[in-house]
Amino acid sequence: MPPKPKDAKKPSPPVNRPAISDSSLVYVPEDAVEGFEERIETGIDWTLLEAGARHHREIGKREDLPTVTFSKALETKINNSILYGFLDKHSGLTLEQNWEFLLPVTLWDNEKFATEEGKVCFHNANCVTDDLVKLIKRTVKAGNRKVLRHDFKMLHTLRVNDSQMTDLDEGLLGFKELISLNLCGNYLNTIDTSLIPPSLRSLELQANRIKQVEDFAEGLPADLVYLGLARNFFTSETILGLSRLPYKLTVLDLSDNDIYHLEPVLEAVSLLPYLTALSLAGNPCAYSSGYARTTLMKLVRLQWLDYREVLPTDRPMEPIDTHPDDLRSTYFNFVVYRVMAAPQPPKAEKGAATTFHVELEIPLLDVVRRRFLMFRRNESLIDMLPPPEDDEWGSAAGPPPPPPPVIDSKAVMGEESEVGSNIFDHMEYKNTREIHNFTTFESNRVQWSKLMNFQEPLVRIFCPDLSAVRDTFRSAITCRLIYSVTYAPTKPGRNDRKSSHVLRMPGEMRVVIATMKCSLKAVDWSQPYQHFHWDDSLGTENAIHWGEGDLSVLQYSQTPVKAPKGKTDGAEAGSRQTTPDNLTCHFGIGIETLKVA
Repeated sequence: MPPKPKDAKKPSPPVNRPAISDSSLVYVPEDAVEGFEERIETGIDWTLLEAGARHHREIGKREDLPTVTFSKALETKINNSILYGFLDKHSGLTLEQNWEFLLPVTLWDNEKFATEEGKVCFHNANCVTDDLVKLIKRTVKAGNRKVLRHDFKMLHTLRVNDSQMTDLDEGLLGFKELISLNLCGNYLNTIDTSLIPPSLRSLELQANRIKQVEDFAEGLPADLVYLGLARNFFTSETILGLSRLPYKLTVLDLSDNDIYHLEPVLEAVSLLPYLTALSLAGNPCAYSSGYARTTLMKLVRLQWLDYREVLPTDRPMEPIDTHPDDLRSTYFNFVVYRVMAAPQPPKAEKGAATTFHVELEIPLLDVVRRRFLMFRRNESLIDMLPPPEDDEWGSAAGPPPPPPPVIDSKAVMGEESEVGSNIFDHMEYKNTREIHNFTTFESNRVQWSKLMNFQEPLVRIFCPDLSAVRDTFRSAITCRLIYSVTYAPTKPGRNDRKSSHVLRMPGEMRVVIATMKCSLKAVDWSQPYQHFHWDDSLGTENAIHWGEGDLSVLQYSQTPVKAPKGKTDGAEAGSRQTTPDNLTCHFGIGIETLKVA
């Protein structure tokens, strides 16, 4: 038998994949109702960062923006900073007076009395360059404002960010020794490279409204090593000029754009011989199952991907064929690691089954709703069917009870509320005739226990629309812990024809034990899950993002746990802990990355 060639590719393991067609992706037919895409996003609870980014993006789409040149934006930036008093020749204070009195008071007030928001605004107004105080001190020592004007033109670092700038002008060429330029958070749509100092090595253009790369790729400074283009208007069709970027470019940031197809990007950037760091996080292509594997195989010199260092174990040992569907789809996974200290329900009636389960509401991943709104003008998919004419619904069980009062999550344990201790008395019938938007996904159902575990993954959703997945991770989704009592139909026996449980119609009653809001973050290809913690002592529905901590390794016991000798009672990763007394939920949300070790 002949030996296998060394460069033979390892065949991909067989994977059961749902069929993907163009219509199941982001294809929009010609007869779709205008504006349906905006109505899909109606009512979505965006994260604070995404809400701000969308507000800036909507302003950037306007055609009537007032013209603000670089020189005008820089002047406004300086006027709002501590530099203004030292540059203004008409100031009533001398340089020494500004240095000895005004500047210390301004810095003291900001340090001691400003709120966190005030400190952020102060830093943003005074980030024109590095170490402003040192620059000012040299001017005061010389006793001449001209020194500050001269030194300002000799800066190596300049930041004119968040200044509503729309155009560059010749004022930028006056900075002949500039190495790093930050123009983030403006409204630039074109880059005139003839106005950029040739000495530049770092150019940050994040959060502007640039659409085309090829318009300025070849004219950038030859020694440029860093280029930031995050949160602009780039798509798969407008990045064709990436291969013509400067030869020495080392770091390229294309995160949070609308690049859907991965392969054209990799083909272009593979021609940049010194590229060692690339960021595509926040683009739809970065949410595909084969994203990391394909990128690391294609770009063998890459040392950083999406702000994460590439380790030797991250690359496949042998070349592996990537299925085309792995680059245009993924799976959304939701895992509940444990639910602890849920209130114990009362003993159920004879013939009734009591269970707990988790519901997950994800409106942006609903393909049925998207297709519905594509051809209809209805603002919602909630539809209540009319009751039957024979009034059979509810005849035996009696009319459905009135809606229960709103129950605060803090009242679940019943210590400070009259309603909390009787939460199971406020159950309501589940109307089987009601359609809930096709956006609610349910877990398996388990019996009550002080420590409840669910199957993994609890919810697994196939997602052929990568844009919807990306937008989902920019929103806050809702999880609910629900207790339900299900009444099954039974045949009356000879001695229990008048028993109350026989007369009850089959159906389900339920009550929401806890509602949790999860503000998601951009997916990290090296971390398949984002972990969240919630307990009713927080006093809010918002769950805590656990950072890079792994809640799945924690272990709990319903019996008292003795601390090992020589160790404290503190919780350590992987150590057993006593089940908490407060209602607590630990869960994880992520996508299937198909990461190859």
